[in-house]
Amino acid sequence: MKAKSALSSVFASCVAVACLFAVVPAASADEGTVTSTKSFPSYSQVRRNLTAEATSTSTDDNSSWGDVESLNVPQTQSQAEKEAAARKAAEEQAAKEQAAAQAAQAQSAAASRSQARTSLSYADTGAGVSAGAAASIDRAYSLIGSAMDCTALVSAALAARGISFHGWPEQYANVPGGYVVTDGSLQPGDILIYKYTNGTNGGAHYDHVGLYVGGGKAIHGGWTGGVVALAGTLPNRLTMVVRIP
Repeated sequence: MKAKSALSSVFASCVAVACLFAVVPAASADEGTVTSTKSFPSYSQVRRNLTAEATSTSTDDNSSWGDVESLNVPQTQSQAEKEAAARKAAEEQAAKEQAAAQAAQAQSAAASRSQARTSLSYADTGAGVSAGAAASIDRAYSLIGSAMDCTALVSAALAARGISFHGWPEQYANVPGGYVVTDGSLQPGDILIYKYTNGTNGGAHYDHVGLYVGGGKAIHGGWTGGVVALAGTLPNRLTMVVRIP
């Protein structure tokens, strides 16, 4: 009986020691760490590799972005800039219109000269006409359609034959080397002096001068801003004829 009681005491002591070892953590002499035999819920945490994920993507300037189109955002203008642009456009348009008008006028003048001039060239044939008179006539024909008055026309024709002279219409009676014709004849190259034609001098005295080119025709400078033209000799107003041999 005593032996059974002693055995029971030993068994109870062993159970108590076993329980104590189940609760108290065991120490590891090698690692110096304490481990517990008690079980805890497992928990894992994944750390993100920031250096691997934080990578940059480089693209070329001309890379395609798929369906994304480049946006052209219009630049806004101030009111002053708009007005300046409008003025510039108006000036450019006016310059174009002026150039077109000048081209049309030049073309018209060329057509007028071509239509007015005959096939006869005094400079080529002579035909009893001096070389100086032929040069004057050729020059006068070349000025048909030009905007110049009568004295400017005759002065230009005289310059073509080497004579420098300009004055009022009646003063062309004194042109160097010339003389007044008194027999009523006309020859190509003669200077025709008129009065009372209602020209720029108001008809008060000699107020027009022209150049005779033959065939009953004369080339006249413009009256009051007109253009050079081929016309008749205006015999009712013709007052004086000057000839340069």
